[in-house]
Amino acid sequence: MLNIARLLPSEGKFYRYLEQLAAEAHTSAVHLKTFVENKDPRTRAEAGRAITSCRAQAKKLSSEVTQELCLTFVTPFDREDIQQFSSYLYKITKTIEKVREYLDIHDMHDIDDLPRQIDLILQEADAMTSMVQALIKGGKPQQIVEKATLLDGLENKGDAILSELLVNLMKDTKDVRRMILRKDVYDLLERVIDGYRDAAGIALQIALKHS
Repeated sequence: MLNIARLLPSEGKFYRYLEQLAAEAHTSAVHLKTFVENKDPRTRAEAGRAITSCRAQAKKLSSEVTQELCLTFVTPFDREDIQQFSSYLYKITKTIEKVREYLDIHDMHDIDDLPRQIDLILQEADAMTSMVQALIKGGKPQQIVEKATLLDGLENKGDAILSELLVNLMKDTKDVRRMILRKDVYDLLERVIDGYRDAAGIALQIALKHS
């Protein structure tokens, strides 16, 4: 029997999904900082498990978004934008989990320059949280534009940091295997930074469409 209520407007659930996905991405970044910077094996292991949990929860939320988009007739934003926005936020947690896996698999817990990128990711996570809140509360487009501009600037800064890290890596590392492994970690973190930029672009698109 058709449930008519499911076809009626239900903005709240999609707002909650986006808010929760942004929160999982933010929490994952916080745990990544602990995982990379803390030297205590037990604390690092706890942070690693928390990263895995964030990824799993974000995957569940993203799947629920897809399901609800199929079952709901009226949505607060274009369904394609909701789908893409939720996908970008989930992929952030997925890539952070890949960083954690890579560092564990190759026992690379002595890289002291990763916080440069991770601190940038945390700034992006803060900005994205504010951006989602502005969308939920129906903030003025200018608020979203400001956050999008901030995130674009942070992504550009990430490019500059990556270039510096690669130059230093080539100068200071003689072990080819280790050089390749470290470059892979830098590239994964850069993907997280780019992911926030991409998500911000969708949020800006939503705000401008509905202004």
